[in-house]
Amino acid sequence: MVERVGEVEEKVVWYRSIGGRIWRFFSSVKLTIFVLITIAVVSIIGTLIEQGRPMDYYRMIYGEGWAVIIERFGLDDMYHTLWFTSLLGLLVLNIVVCTLERFPSKWRALLKEKNKEDFDTSIIDRLGNRERLQIDGTLEDVRNGIVNLLRKRRYKVKVKDTEDGFMVYAWKGIIGRFGSDVTHLSLLVILLGAMVGSIWGFRDFAPILEGATVKVPNSDFSLRLERFWIDYYETGQIKQYNSLLTVIEDGKEVLTKHIWVNEPLYYKGIRFYQSSYGTAWDRIREAEVGLQNLKENRIEKLVRLGWGELKKIEGTEYSIRLVGYVSDFAFDERTRTVFSKSAETKNPAVQLEVYRGGKLVGKPWLFFNYPGIIKSLPDKNYDLVLTGFRTIPYSGISMNKDPGTNIVWVGSAIMGVGFILAFFVYHRRLWIDVRMCSERADVKIGGVSNKNPFSFEREFSEITETIRSISGKNKEA
Repeated sequence: MVERVGEVEEKVVWYRSIGGRIWRFFSSVKLTIFVLITIAVVSIIGTLIEQGRPMDYYRMIYGEGWAVIIERFGLDDMYHTLWFTSLLGLLVLNIVVCTLERFPSKWRALLKEKNKEDFDTSIIDRLGNRERLQIDGTLEDVRNGIVNLLRKRRYKVKVKDTEDGFMVYAWKGIIGRFGSDVTHLSLLVILLGAMVGSIWGFRDFAPILEGATVKVPNSDFSLRLERFWIDYYETGQIKQYNSLLTVIEDGKEVLTKHIWVNEPLYYKGIRFYQSSYGTAWDRIREAEVGLQNLKENRIEKLVRLGWGELKKIEGTEYSIRLVGYVSDFAFDERTRTVFSKSAETKNPAVQLEVYRGGKLVGKPWLFFNYPGIIKSLPDKNYDLVLTGFRTIPYSGISMNKDPGTNIVWVGSAIMGVGFILAFFVYHRRLWIDVRMCSERADVKIGGVSNKNPFSFEREFSEITETIRSISGKNKEA
């Protein structure tokens, strides 16, 4: 393909073509940095926003506006969204292209080095680390001394005879050049594990009330909270919060375990761990309701109601049933619904069904902080007030199934190998030219290392000094 500019024909470089530009885009280091930073940022968001909660929870914690954003972008289950999976896919494609861009040339260089039969020692004069020595000894003694020395230092050695001597090419640590490629492979394995976990795994959260049973998602068993309690230090500070959980499968109790923050329950590949606790914001165990005499401003009768329990107020024609509770009362005028705007007991209220002669006459809300603010009985002389209530504790159990965990561990191990190769294995090469003149050898030696030049300078100095001592050993012999 050519472009004509006036009378000059210019060959178009391959990477200026459309395919080449796409290849360059996906092999760009800038793309790698952008994707990694983006994944890191959204992962932080995924850590700050608790995953797998019902949308009412996010409305209660963050408000309606933020809850809409969380729902629209899937931030409540971020790691299973299409856009997060696409980010991982883009990173995988970038790593694969970068590896294909650089690996073939390294591999060809490795094969060339292993199969090298002809090497040029004139390169010695162009190297920064070079030395010239004069040593006594026969050709065979000098050759054996140099070769044995290099092999002791774990160099691979090739020797080529010349008319008046021999040449040596030695190298070691070439595998260190593949450290980045091994690291790339480890990232692919780790991302594969993350994708496996994203597709076939799940994260969920369940606030379980004492005595309640919940169905575990994507499984054939349930979980029951037998008991929840808190341990305290002598100072009164919380030491630990605990749950006693029972696994129920096919209607049978198969396992009961006491868990706490650092001691989870494992069953059928699913991990259950203690992540939070609190009191239910939508129900209570018991309420105490008083019948207030409005004329005398005193409470004449007290009635204790369990959740959903119907009781008659003695001496009256009224019966009441406890049917609702919110820990922090709020009213949505648009939908005409009552909800709790937080999980804290800031403005508690209970809802009753009031019956007169067996007929439902009202469903009033009684406010603990504002007794009598809304009249609850049609009787002019009496009203109902909320005098007390008992909350129900819940245990916040996080559930996590990640079949990609073992794959991620394998990838992490491979990454460790890659780091060792990249940072601690150096590709070092030596060229030695030996020319014999009678019983004396003229030795020129040069070397280079792709990393850690200071360490190589020290090794190069030790090698040259050892070669210099070959003549002394010959004389002693």
